[in-house]
Amino acid sequence: MTSHSSLLTDSPQRPVLLIFTSASPVQRIEIDQLMEKAQSLLNPTVKIMRVSATIHPEVVRSFGFTSLPAFVLLQQGMELWRYSGPIDSPELFTQMHQTFLKTN
Repeated sequence: MTSHSSLLTDSPQRPVLLIFTSASPVQRIEIDQLMEKAQSLLNPTVKIMRVSATIHPEVVRSFGFTSLPAFVLLQQGMELWRYSGPIDSPELFTQMHQTFLKTN
């Protein structure tokens, strides 16, 4: 029988991509489309979570973002990659994923 503590130490923690969004309906649609693309590209390698500035303003402030949407890739509390501002590059998630692969 494997203990819970050895489960935590035997396998590396999966990185988490935090996607910070505003309450804008237009931005919500864009982010929904981006999340679908990100999930198809990054799952199961990266866990993806949306953080709404409306619901969690203190979390958004803690990362120091001045514009949304914004993205942060974390692994075991360490920031591996970040981007803030409009998304206009289809290669954005590929770049983020390559950054993750270089660190592992």
